[in-house]
Amino acid sequence: MRSVLAAVMVLLAFNSGLLAQQAEVEEASPDAGLNFEVTLDLYSAYVFRGCAVNDRPVWQPGGTVSYSAGEYGTFSAGVWANFDITGRNGCRSGGGLNEIDYMISYSMDVNDFALEAGHVWYTFPQAGGKDYLLSTREVYGLAAYNNDIVTPSLAVYYDYAAVEGFYGVAALNKEIALSDQLTLGADVSLGAGDEDYMNAYFGEDSFGLADFTAGVYALFAVTDHIAVGARMAWTSLVDSGARENKVYWQEDILWGGINLSAAF
Repeated sequence: MRSVLAAVMVLLAFNSGLLAQQAEVEEASPDAGLNFEVTLDLYSAYVFRGCAVNDRPVWQPGGTVSYSAGEYGTFSAGVWANFDITGRNGCRSGGGLNEIDYMISYSMDVNDFALEAGHVWYTFPQAGGKDYLLSTREVYGLAAYNNDIVTPSLAVYYDYAAVEGFYGVAALNKEIALSDQLTLGADVSLGAGDEDYMNAYFGEDSFGLADFTAGVYALFAVTDHIAVGARMAWTSLVDSGARENKVYWQEDILWGGINLSAAF
C-alpha cells in the first residue's frame, strides 16, 4: 500500500566509448532524465489487499521522483500517505494522517516484459499514546507481459520485518484508448498469502487465497502534464476463515473515487 538507487561507475579506460553510447541512448529515448509526479486520490474507502482499513472517505496524496536512463531502466523514489476524513478509526493525528509509506524501485523493459523490483517502508503515525504504531518493511518483484490483448502480471512481496511472510498477487489489465486524451480500463486481481502473512493480517494461520478485486477506471489527459481520472472497484475476502474472523470493517466492499495527477 507506496534514497534513489542511482550509481554510475565509469572506468577511465573506456570513458570515451561509454560517453558516446550514453549520447546515443539519450537521443533514442527523449524521456530520459529526471521526472516528477504528484498524485492526489479521494476515495470512499481505504482498501489494501482485501483489508477494509477504513470504509469511510479518505484522501491519499503521493509524490515520486524518477530518473530514466533510457534502455538501462528507471530508478524511482516516492512517498505516499493516507488521511482519514472521518474519525472512523479513532487514533488520528495531523488532520487524520495515519499512514506514511516510503518507496524505492528500479524498473526496466525486456522485450515485451515490464520488470520491477523495489522496497517499501510502511509507517503509522498515531495520536494518543505512542507517536507511531509498529512499522514494517517489504521487498517485492513484479513482472508484466505487455501485449495488445490483455496484460497479465504477477507480483510477489516479502515482509521481512513485522510479518516475515509472503504475499503474491496475479492480475489482468486491459486498456482502450478512445481518443488521444481519454483512456478506459478494467482490471481483476487475486491475492494469496502464506501462513505468516495470513496470520498477521487476518488471524488465520494457514496459507490461503486472501482477496479478489475487480475494477474499472477512466483517465483523461487535461494537458500534456495534468490528468484526472476515476475508479470504481469491488473487493472481497476469499478465505473463509479470514471472513469469519472479521478483523476489518467489511469483508465485501464496493469503493471508488477520483484521481488527480501532475507529471513533469
